[in-house]
Amino acid sequence: MQVRDGLWAIGDITGRGAFTHVSMYQSERAARSILGEELGPYDASLPRVTFTDPEIGAVGLTESQARDRGIDVRIGIAKIPESSRGWLHKVGNEGIVKLVIDSERDVIVGATSAGPMGGETLAGLAFAVRAEIPVETLRNTIYAYPTFWRAIESAL
Repeated sequence: MQVRDGLWAIGDITGRGAFTHVSMYQSERAARSILGEELGPYDASLPRVTFTDPEIGAVGLTESQARDRGIDVRIGIAKIPESSRGWLHKVGNEGIVKLVIDSERDVIVGATSAGPMGGETLAGLAFAVRAEIPVETLRNTIYAYPTFWRAIESAL
């Protein structure tokens, strides 16, 4: 990100999240800016993943942050049942998906995915938040079975 004319900053120092993927995104934008290329709007959705067991992925606003901004939210929560991929992941494949939906605009403004593949499941949610995909479009989407993505369908 450009701090001042001729001065760019990327990574942890920008205060936008201490994640490698954030630094990579910022470094590409800095290079393109230095080269004089036109930049689109900054992706403020900030996808973040903690690679623990289970993986925890989140994007956009938390429920608390959304309420603090005065957004009228509704929440969708779905458990990832042990049976969804038990044949592959065995014991410990439970999880949860939580969606924070702006009731007025009917778009997801934040999401959390905790469980096996929490970071991978987050990718689709990151697109939904960034592109402000209408909830109705997401509801009218086919979610492959048996995948952890099915929990998103249930949360919607």
